[in-house]
Amino acid sequence: MAGAQPGVHALQLKPVSVSESLRKGNKFMKWDDDSTTVTPVTLRVDPQGYFLYWTDQNKDTDLLDIAYIKDARNGKCTKTPKDMKLRELLDVSTLVGKMENRMLTVVSGPDMVNITYLNFMAFQEEIAKEWAEELFGLASNLLAQNMSREACLEKA
Repeated sequence: MAGAQPGVHALQLKPVSVSESLRKGNKFMKWDDDSTTVTPVTLRVDPQGYFLYWTDQNKDTDLLDIAYIKDARNGKCTKTPKDMKLRELLDVSTLVGKMENRMLTVVSGPDMVNITYLNFMAFQEEIAKEWAEELFGLASNLLAQNMSREACLEKA
């Protein structure tokens, strides 16, 4: 132990980097548990990795601060529609793979008690998996969670 070097096991924090596919965006179907409508949207992340936003066909845009994202789920842990009519709208037989593998559920909120679920369905399983992994990586980045004053001003 006398020959141990200090700081060898220090954690190297990686700066936030948004992949090209998240910046360009992908087509998803957005659905809610309380309604039976499905909205086609284009889901994107801004180049700095501050916001997740989606635009529908009417060019209406909604956004979510990535700092509020608690989890991004894909596969069997996602929410699937309980309403059969909504399930039939989403389960298009021309799409390959299981419906739950194409689902993306974004869990967000100001704390762990008051959370909301955003539900999206990708047209390919790989896209849903990539978005879940990348969004969780952006949301759990320690440098993004403890950003500098300059970064906070840039974000505002």
